[in-house]
Amino acid sequence: MGGSAGSGAVVPRVLLVAALLVGLLLCLPGPPSAGPARAGVILAGGSGGVAPLAAPDEPGPFAAGYQTVTVSDPARPGRILTTSIWYPGTLAPPGPAALSSVAASSVARYPVARYPVAPGVDVLSASAHGEIPVAPGRFPLVVLSHGSAGSRVQLAYLAEALATHGFVVAAPDHPGDTMIETAEGRQAPLAELASDRLLDVSAVISAFTKENRPLSRMVRADEIAVLGFSFGGLTSVVSTVGFLRAPADPRVRAVVGIAPATEVVPAGELDRVRVPTLLVGGGGDLVAPVERNAGRTFAGLHGAHPRYLVTVTGGTHNSFTEICAQAAAVRDRPVPEGVRVRLEVTAEMTCRPPAVDIERAHRLTTYYTVAFLERRLLGVTAYDSFLTPAAARRFPEALFRAAG
Repeated sequence: MGGSAGSGAVVPRVLLVAALLVGLLLCLPGPPSAGPARAGVILAGGSGGVAPLAAPDEPGPFAAGYQTVTVSDPARPGRILTTSIWYPGTLAPPGPAALSSVAASSVARYPVARYPVAPGVDVLSASAHGEIPVAPGRFPLVVLSHGSAGSRVQLAYLAEALATHGFVVAAPDHPGDTMIETAEGRQAPLAELASDRLLDVSAVISAFTKENRPLSRMVRADEIAVLGFSFGGLTSVVSTVGFLRAPADPRVRAVVGIAPATEVVPAGELDRVRVPTLLVGGGGDLVAPVERNAGRTFAGLHGAHPRYLVTVTGGTHNSFTEICAQAAAVRDRPVPEGVRVRLEVTAEMTCRPPAVDIERAHRLTTYYTVAFLERRLLGVTAYDSFLTPAAARRFPEALFRAAG
């Protein structure tokens, strides 16, 4: 793992406890893109001067395309990663009018993206479509790691938003740690998954960056971020330093941890992280409490320049996911009882007061994630204006902190 021998001996046991808590809750009843010109943003705080025109929580200049592929890891025969891909699609000339009524009529020709929840049950996307041609050029790659007992489409709203802003998002299912497998009692040992998840992320990066791979035509190999939720937040934060038996991946340039379960990461490992980092957590999260997870991590990332922490008042652990739409999709449908109970009970704690309105949680998560990655991967300096205390006043339910 790269830490001391003593800390390395303790981590697997502590990690197991933390990950079990996640599963228990669910069971209770750089440079600019080489692609087309970017859309503009209205600078936060009303600053003057010439600036792009679309805010980070508004759709960008591209249509959101969607497809599913499988990725294999030659180093781990038999581990097949079913991977959802959201990508910038082209329907109209680039620029602020790209998603105009002309583009809207064009997109209707393509099938609406369908996100699997349970066998025979999907959630229909409100904005992403399959078979849309990939926009010309190469784009930054964001690998998205889902939570324990989650799925690759758990943060579909965020992946869609990133695709419209010119990012390719690749989200693998982590075998042995999906909702269906956990509901059926087939979850892999959690201490092993902590390493396997990192190796999965690296395998996906390789699939998109090796020159002999068809997917490599989409992305820029020098502009890669890892974004993760919950257990996936741990995966993202330690991706550049390694964890347990998984080595560091030096190709990662920025990380985002949403409700990250990072309490188990030794302080010495946090201190080794050297890439810009964004952390988002819920003030009402009982699974990965902010103080012990995102907050502790933010304080310990001394080498991450810059780093940001957004704490959402009333945010539960799953306020950042698609839980409400997924629970609604399985209602009155013949799905495995374990899946139904997981979704319904988690939705009960997330989709009504006193929890923050989930659409509001999604919007502010999109706002900060897009602004952060636009600045740190695409190098668009105008987005710095959104990562300030002044801009944070737009979301009074969120406490914004910056350091480094």
